Amino acid sequence: METASAYIEATPVSVWKVVSDIEGMGRFSPENTGGTWTSGTPGTVGAKFKGTNKHGLIRWSTHCTVVDVVDCRKFSFESDEPKARWTYVLEPSGTGTVLTETREIYATPALYVRMMSVSGLLGRGRDQLMQTGMETTLARIKAFLES
Repeated sequence: METASAYIEATPVSVWKVVSDIEGMGRFSPENTGGTWTSGTPGTVGAKFKGTNKHGLIRWSTHCTVVDVVDCRKFSFESDEPKARWTYVLEPSGTGTVLTETREIYATPALYVRMMSVSGLLGRGRDQLMQTGMETTLARIKAFLES
């Protein structure tokens, strides 16, 4: 499991609006390019979306389901193909918010996902790339909300 945290001088409500906006997440992530809600009420448990991603010249999409929502505290979704659970936890701290992002593999990824990972087409040392990507995402969210 990878995890990254950042203190952001912004209210939990402001941070929540960013992390629960799957359509706009591509503004911050080095790999995710956004998403589109496909069923259910956006941002609620059971809602589904298609996430789009890019690494170098390789582009792909994932099918995701929101699995946990605690307004302004926790937003979590699972990506079907890589069997990854992404979670954002928001904790009020002083005049700001500590935002923690985690990625956890909860089952065996689809065969083609495992093959892509081993091939290196999505980068060597995929877990470390995910760790670095989460740190970059949080730094960009922080810069955006504090500007």
